[in-house]
Amino acid sequence: MINSFEYGDIRYVDGLTGILKYYEALIQRGGLTARGGEVRSLKLGLILDLLKAMGIPEGHKSGLTSAVLRGWNMNCRNKSTGQVEEELRMISISISALQRELVRAKSQWGPKARQRLDRAVLVALPLMPSDLKGEEAGKVQELLRRTMSCLMA
Repeated sequence: MINSFEYGDIRYVDGLTGILKYYEALIQRGGLTARGGEVRSLKLGLILDLLKAMGIPEGHKSGLTSAVLRGWNMNCRNKSTGQVEEELRMISISISALQRELVRAKSQWGPKARQRLDRAVLVALPLMPSDLKGEEAGKVQELLRRTMSCLMA
């Protein structure tokens, strides 16, 4: 649904706001720190939904999405409750940062607003090298760098 908006359409802000509110509600549920696998799954879902919503060329979008999926490390057996809490905190920080950008974009909507939002999404993605299998982390970082360069051009 969100991809159907024109590139400069302000409804993009509403679509991203909906995605962020959804994940914010999910991570605020009680007892989530005891379910590390669910946290990993939620984090991956948020990352993929944000990438899907971005207004970047399909080649970049599909390459980045595929690389994240291929490299995602779902193993959470060795994670302590403290580490899971930290992961939830980092997701929350990313969501808050994007929500602030959305408020700013909505109040200052113009020709370059969507592009600024797409850059903000890339910067705020809650994606860490430790989220990925070792051999894939470098590939994903390179794809993120290329995508940012594409947005800056």
